[in-house]
Amino acid sequence: MTAVVWLHGDSLSPTDPALEGVPDAPALFVFDRPFLQSCEVAFPRLAFMYQGVRDVAALRPVEVVVGGIGEELAAFAVRHGASELHVTRNFTPQWELTLTDFERRCPGVEVLVYEPDRLTTFQGTVKRFFGFWKKVEAEVLGGNALYAAPRGHKPPGQDRH
Repeated sequence: MTAVVWLHGDSLSPTDPALEGVPDAPALFVFDRPFLQSCEVAFPRLAFMYQGVRDVAALRPVEVVVGGIGEELAAFAVRHGASELHVTRNFTPQWELTLTDFERRCPGVEVLVYEPDRLTTFQGTVKRFFGFWKKVEAEVLGGNALYAAPRGHKPPGQDRH
C-alpha cells in the first residue's frame, strides 16, 4: 500500500484526520488556478491558506502546486505510485467533482475519506454567524468566553448591589 494525502482549503491543519491517518505519506496542496481565475478571492484568504500549508509543512513534507486540482492530484498519485488517496471530507459540490475527476483519471487508486473533526454539536440552521457563535461559543472555547460582556452588564445570575 502506497498512500498519498490531498490537503484542501478546509483541511489545512497539522491535526487534519487524513494527515494523522497516514503520518508518513506525502501530501499535496493545490492552489486551484481555474477556481482562483473564476472568482475574486481576497488576498487575506490566500495568505490564510498559505499559512495553513506552511504550518503543516513545518511538520512533514507537503508539495504545493498551482493548477487544476484533479489533474495535479492524479499526477501526484502517479509520481508516488499511490494505491490510496487519503482526504478529509469537505461539504462543497466542488470537492465531490474533484474526487470524481480524480477517480476517472486514476481508477486503480482507492479513495479513503476521513470525517472532519466537529467543533460543536450544534445541529440547527445558521442564518447569521454572530447568532450562531453566541450559541456555540462556550462549547467551542471550553467555557471561556472570547468576548467580554459590554460595560455595565453583568453575566446572567449576578445581581447588582
